[in-house]
Amino acid sequence: MNASRVNRIRCIVVMIIVCLTVSLGGAQQDNRARLTRLVLNEVYVDYGVGIDPPLVKTKFNLYDAVIPSMEQFVNAVQIMGELNVETYRIELAWGRRSGYGLQNMITGSPEAMVYDFSALDRIVTDLKKQNVLLHGAYGYCPYPLQDVSADGGAPAGRRGGGRSRAGSAAPNDMARWKEICATVANHYLDMGIRMGVNEVWNEPDGLMSFFSGTEQEYQQMYKAAVEGIRAVDPDAFVAGPASAPELVWHRSFPEYVAREKLPIDAFTFHHYGSGELGRNMIDKVKASLDRFDHFKTTDMVMDEWHSADLIEPWCRDDDVRSTYEGASQLLSDFDVWLSRPELTAVSWAWYLDPARRGPTCMGLITGDGHRKAVFNAWKIYGRMPVDRKEVRMIGPLRAMASADEHNAAVAIWNPDPYQRRIDVHLSNLPFAKGNARVYWIDKLHASHGDGAPENLAVEESFENVDLGTHWTWLDHIIPAHGTIYIELDDGSGLSELAPVEVANVIKVNHYYPDRDTSAYADFDRKAWIARLGMANDRTANKQVTVLADGLPDTLKTRVVVEGTLKQLNINSLLGVRVDYRVGQDHPKAVLWHGPYKGVDLYSSQRNADMPWGTKRQADEVVAVEDLAAFEIGLKQHAPENWQGKAQITFILQNAGAGARAKIILRRP
Repeated sequence: MNASRVNRIRCIVVMIIVCLTVSLGGAQQDNRARLTRLVLNEVYVDYGVGIDPPLVKTKFNLYDAVIPSMEQFVNAVQIMGELNVETYRIELAWGRRSGYGLQNMITGSPEAMVYDFSALDRIVTDLKKQNVLLHGAYGYCPYPLQDVSADGGAPAGRRGGGRSRAGSAAPNDMARWKEICATVANHYLDMGIRMGVNEVWNEPDGLMSFFSGTEQEYQQMYKAAVEGIRAVDPDAFVAGPASAPELVWHRSFPEYVAREKLPIDAFTFHHYGSGELGRNMIDKVKASLDRFDHFKTTDMVMDEWHSADLIEPWCRDDDVRSTYEGASQLLSDFDVWLSRPELTAVSWAWYLDPARRGPTCMGLITGDGHRKAVFNAWKIYGRMPVDRKEVRMIGPLRAMASADEHNAAVAIWNPDPYQRRIDVHLSNLPFAKGNARVYWIDKLHASHGDGAPENLAVEESFENVDLGTHWTWLDHIIPAHGTIYIELDDGSGLSELAPVEVANVIKVNHYYPDRDTSAYADFDRKAWIARLGMANDRTANKQVTVLADGLPDTLKTRVVVEGTLKQLNINSLLGVRVDYRVGQDHPKAVLWHGPYKGVDLYSSQRNADMPWGTKRQADEVVAVEDLAAFEIGLKQHAPENWQGKAQITFILQNAGAGARAKIILRRP
């Protein structure tokens, strides 16, 4: 082949390569969206598959110290209902120099004490409008019982301000202290607005921070307080000691309470740090309580918690606690707490930032009353249906999903400092047609930029669309530490979260014969729905009970079971028990049970312990035709002189791993 021919061939080859390069380059640019994406995070939600634990709303609550003003509270309580919380805790601060105006609630002399309930009445009344219960910490020695000679200023090393040595000391007259606690409890009993929790003091073991007395003095204070409260209200929910994060008395205090056989509905303690770090605190309290049978009906409540491991200084201008980054961290910690069913509840510190502080602080709401990104993240959780659904992830994102018959939701957050590409696939939705809305909490969207105090806003919506059995939301970016929330509904406006009127709830208690279990039991007093699950355990005894009055003659009952019910022994059971109350006695107990899809777990040889009511096996057993839908004839089976008050207990025991039940009660 001569040289000229070779050169011609080379030129032709070069031209072909150039043409191909230009052509392919143009094709890649024009069709980029159709090319395979090599780096992609996938979120798959199957709404046809339920998983544990449920996204219960009773778990997460609020706390404020005594720093915010009454004006702040009055403004901020109006949006508290958006979070769907159960309780709001405050320190009543009777002997402190600041806080809500409550420090002047008890004045006068020991022989002639003067009570001004106006400030606290305003608080409990406003909370009731939001369907929230007050968790009141009875504490800081009331002025009439202070030893004024002890008021020498704050002890060395004491944190914070506004406290005096006399205010942090034990009352100098325990009989008068008992009288004060009884008077306060009786006042709200007469008002018809019981405190959700009557707690004795705040961090008495907190290294002299909030209590300068001895351990023995606190024990006497607890004994006097609960005896006084229960003397006027035998059904009052009592708690203590609000143990400091150091957990100095977490073993000795239960020893005292068990020895004296004192009532305690909840052992309360504090933790500041991540959910992962908090596991250690839970384990310590659990190990202490499990030494005594006395605490089998005692809740574990972490009634002060914040996710930051380092909380000093309390408020900083460069802190991420108020930004979108804090929002994703809050959801991560919620997920951790949900995995610990032996922890009945936690209370976030704080709800409100103090006024005139920096732009970032610990609260969900700024000092001038605006929502933060962490508020919006909580609001997302509060809006999600309770029944949790299966999520499968490809990539380092995290998510939780849930649904009821009319609503479905998925919250997705990015725990990393890298932005991620994301596809979302939703299958087996509970409805084929409806609406979808997308919300963002991140630095890229103006309505939430850098944690700006704005309300949660829809960024993208799809109205009245065919969702089919599979709906996708494709090719998006979730920024570093960002949060995406997708909410769907069928347009009916119905929700299992909607409050209903069934009866007046006095208190809710749980049974913990074994805290080393993944099984759970929850009762939502607003929706009148109990949820119980065996989770990963074949055998466990899960019970939750509600004491109520004003009950109707009949209760309509609907039960939804997922998983396979298995009768493993004579104490296997799925049922509802009613212990009738007449005065302070329980003259009769009736148990309702029956087959669900042909499986009835009840055995007439049942001999399991019963922690409430008559504390014996049921006097009468009613076998219904179908447990999926039946009526509880309260009046029909009631003893003489029954006036509508009873303990209703929901029981799931030894039913096999993966079995879960939702029990819904309604008036006819």
